[in-house]
Amino acid sequence: MQLLSRTAIKKSLQKTFWVYLTKNFFVTSPDDFTKVEPILGCKCLPITMENYHRVRDFRDESRVSEYRAKLVHREIGFFAEFDGKMVGSIWATVNDAGVPAVVRTYMRLMPNEALVHDIVTGEEFRGMGMGPFMLGNICAVLLGEFAVNKIVIDVNVRNRPSLRMMDKAGLQAHQKMLSVSAFGKLVLQKLLRQYR
Repeated sequence: MQLLSRTAIKKSLQKTFWVYLTKNFFVTSPDDFTKVEPILGCKCLPITMENYHRVRDFRDESRVSEYRAKLVHREIGFFAEFDGKMVGSIWATVNDAGVPAVVRTYMRLMPNEALVHDIVTGEEFRGMGMGPFMLGNICAVLLGEFAVNKIVIDVNVRNRPSLRMMDKAGLQAHQKMLSVSAFGKLVLQKLLRQYR
């Protein structure tokens, strides 16, 4: 229960004030990433209003309403499924507004760009290539079916497992970025380093 309350406190604080230091990775073509097959044979399934509750297979009950809200806000999600059980998920937000927009309170996207976020693998399935597998799948769908021009994947600079996942997916950081949000609005975004 203590972990759940820490998560709730963190989310509440992020709505008030959030400082986010990230390494940003860009995908503009299928050549920018490596398709990875996980150790266990699994497949990606779209997250829909009919199956979003299956997040219970690998996360706690509180995530069910979060996944429903993502769908209501037209976010695009996929489950990784193995042997009839959902073992991970990945989400993307597409700016299809025709004008620049700030998504998730901190990321400025140009029209026809997408942000990939919330890549989660169930605890017992970590280290088996599920993350890079889901990332390759969603990037292929975003470039193909949604015809986005650019995909941004941002990773907290202290999140070493996710940075290793980017490496396994064949991605290299393009920039280091500082973003500051207050009361749900982006107040500062500063490029700290350009890698490429």
